[in-house]
Amino acid sequence: MNIFSRFTLRTLKKNKMRTLVTIIGIALSVAMFTSVTSIIVSFQQYLMNMEIVRDGTWEGRMIATNEQCIQDISKDKQVKGMTVMENLGFARLGDIQNEDKPYLMVKAIDDSFTDYSPINLIEGRMPKNSSEIVLSKHLEYNGGVKFDVGDTLKLQVGTRYYAEKKGDKQLPVEMEPFQAGETLKEKSEKTYTVVGICDRPVSEDYSAAGYSAFTKKGEEKARSYDAFLTFTQPKKSYDILEKYTKTGAYTTHQDLLRFMGNSTNDRYNRVLYSMGAILIGIIMIGAISLIYSAFSISLSERTKQMGLLKSIGATKKQIRHSVIFEACVLCAAGIPLGLAAGLGGIGITLHAISGLMGELWSAGEKTKLYLVVTWQAVLIAVLVSFITVLISAMIPASKAVRIPAIQAIRQSDEIKLRGEKVRTSRLTYKLFGFSGMLAGKNFKRNRKKYRTTVFSLFISIVLFVSATSFSAYMKVSTSGLGREEDYDISCEVTEPKDGSKTVSEIEKEIEQIGSVDSATYRKEGGGEVEVPEEQISKEYLDYLEETDPERINEAKKTVVIAVQLELLQEEAYQTYLQEKKMDVSKYMDTKSWNALVWDGFSVYCGKKIKTMNILKAGETDAQLLIPKAMKGYYYSMHEGSDYVYLSDEDNGEKRISAAEAVKKHPIHLGKRMTAAPPEGVANSQWNEAVTIVLPYRAADDKVFDDMANPMPYTSFALMAEQHEKACTELSDYFENQLKDSSASGSIMDLAANRDSNQALILIIDVFSYGFIILISLISVANVFNTISTNILLRRQEFAMLKSVGMTQKGFRRMMNYECMLYGFKGLLYGLPVAGGLSYLMYKSVVGGLEVKYIFPWQGMAISVVSVFIVVFTTMIYAMSKIRKDNTMEALRNENL
Repeated sequence: MNIFSRFTLRTLKKNKMRTLVTIIGIALSVAMFTSVTSIIVSFQQYLMNMEIVRDGTWEGRMIATNEQCIQDISKDKQVKGMTVMENLGFARLGDIQNEDKPYLMVKAIDDSFTDYSPINLIEGRMPKNSSEIVLSKHLEYNGGVKFDVGDTLKLQVGTRYYAEKKGDKQLPVEMEPFQAGETLKEKSEKTYTVVGICDRPVSEDYSAAGYSAFTKKGEEKARSYDAFLTFTQPKKSYDILEKYTKTGAYTTHQDLLRFMGNSTNDRYNRVLYSMGAILIGIIMIGAISLIYSAFSISLSERTKQMGLLKSIGATKKQIRHSVIFEACVLCAAGIPLGLAAGLGGIGITLHAISGLMGELWSAGEKTKLYLVVTWQAVLIAVLVSFITVLISAMIPASKAVRIPAIQAIRQSDEIKLRGEKVRTSRLTYKLFGFSGMLAGKNFKRNRKKYRTTVFSLFISIVLFVSATSFSAYMKVSTSGLGREEDYDISCEVTEPKDGSKTVSEIEKEIEQIGSVDSATYRKEGGGEVEVPEEQISKEYLDYLEETDPERINEAKKTVVIAVQLELLQEEAYQTYLQEKKMDVSKYMDTKSWNALVWDGFSVYCGKKIKTMNILKAGETDAQLLIPKAMKGYYYSMHEGSDYVYLSDEDNGEKRISAAEAVKKHPIHLGKRMTAAPPEGVANSQWNEAVTIVLPYRAADDKVFDDMANPMPYTSFALMAEQHEKACTELSDYFENQLKDSSASGSIMDLAANRDSNQALILIIDVFSYGFIILISLISVANVFNTISTNILLRRQEFAMLKSVGMTQKGFRRMMNYECMLYGFKGLLYGLPVAGGLSYLMYKSVVGGLEVKYIFPWQGMAISVVSVFIVVFTTMIYAMSKIRKDNTMEALRNENL
């Protein structure tokens, strides 16, 4: 160790407080760098594990291919692993209620299949031979056919064909939805014993014509094959599958490849890494400001020392190496401390929120969020931290080595008097007296030192306000896209065909279920209304002109808009009207059809989400357009002046003019519901439609008798504090009591979805406030280090003032004035810049989501208060140290 290194160590030991604060600043910076890189890696691994649990480890899949293709690809060295599912054929079950899925799809698998694609057993076990079978629970709740473990199943398994002019054509397995008129050929009889019931398998396509059934591979030859593969280079999965797929089709596990970083569409990774880069950039600014201030003040203090070293022959290179050695010593202490703090802190945080993550997704319950430490993430954190410290040290060092030796010894560069530049105002003298005037002159004659302090405050304000704005917009981007329903459970009930129970009776029976607190019912359906053009908002009119101009009738000056029709239970509707102090008699009168209106929807316009109202404010008369029922056809859409009907048979489509297809009914669009709609009314903002609410008894109006799209369901909105228990009891109710009366029901647990959203917001809060707290700590350390060191360096100046008679009261007045100067200067520069950065963040968010600008007044208010608290507290601490000094010793010593 040379003389310069020993001298540097002595200086660090002598100035213990500044050294400690600098080490803490480095440790905080490293902790934040480590946290950011570790979070990215940990979340990436969590999402990958969750996708594996949900959809399997396969990276590529060949669908309905032949045996030759399977043999060819199995020999490729780029294939790491592979399992084959044999498609044995389709078997028709005559009692399946879903007309679009009339088949069982019998598939043969081996023991390795579940390593690639999960099959989640509800009861029973997997098949052990080719005479045993596992059925999907989906067959029961979607197809209406129930089998129990132990049942025997006799099937006629064949191949699907549909008729063409040139003969029957074979349909690819699973590739084509069910088509009317298709037949099964090449059938063979199979007998299976049901040994297990599973959830709907993820390997089953949603448009498939049948329900999956799994047996064990045997000697029977398959009609086609599905191969599930993993690759040595997953990014090349497309090219490999394209090369070998001569028949059938192929797909890749896009979500898994994306989370692995191997997707050809790397938008997800760009977003993830760019967010990490933004955070690291913000942290670097704070860290450089803190460490730069420490080195700048340290080198300013040692200017005379460096001048003396230069005068006895020290070169610029030696002095620069001395500074680098100091940075390395500080890093040696700060980086390990920061790594331990960062990994420990983020590990505890991830463990704490792991349970919340399980509430967000069903697969999350089987996947734990834990800290993943990779050498790459740690290395990035260490390198970025070390580079940050070096930049912070070299900026002031490069300035210090350029000062000539004589000028450094005399320290003539520190203070430059320029006449009128040191003058202070009379107001300063009147308010703060001679002490305040002296503080003002000190501030002006030695701007370099004060500038460092003001810069530290400026950076701290900008960082804090930027961090709060960043967190606010991240929260808005995540949770601001939808309005939650205000009830806990939604269920749809098909009324009994035999008329044995009315809707009102069903409601009373549901309310008698112990875990159900209250119930409200309604009918809902889609439709259209014809509204005067003058009542349509300009924004929506412009939108229609671009997307669907045929809805605008220029001749009649009217516009046809979509509506969501809600017919609400009378008691609930009346209660709502009374609470909102509306005219009950007007809106409960079904003869005049006065409707309440809920307006506003969101839509993707290019790459941006835009929210708009369809109607202008105010009430208006309109015409409700109800498409008539047409035998053999069902209503599809409104296109121009025609209404398009489609046929389930081979009649194609039929276009009928509005005059023939529609019957009109006058309706008055009344008051807008600016607050929440009545309990139970759907309020989804993604429907490009106006919601209109009428009393339930309007459903009895003859206008709905020959409606093309009738409203067969009654929707119930239930309040239930114990929503999970309520869903179970409702299932039993629909299964037992309603089944006998030919009614049916479906259940949706909205409270569980709401809990998931709240968990997501809480997770965002944890990370947001954790980030803000760490940024705040860096900022406080920065300001404390800068101000305290600056004050301590002025010991000789203060001793001189004491020697000429300045009292303790005069010192307090002088320092209070300096504190106010620091605070006001920092706020004067910091708040506008922070506001500007907040607006830039808003512009980046509004590029993809239409949100209002969130002025960061809370962050700014906290900054204003915090700045003065930190500045005055630091000043009190520094002055308490100086108060203990001996005046004569302070005057004698040039560097304390």
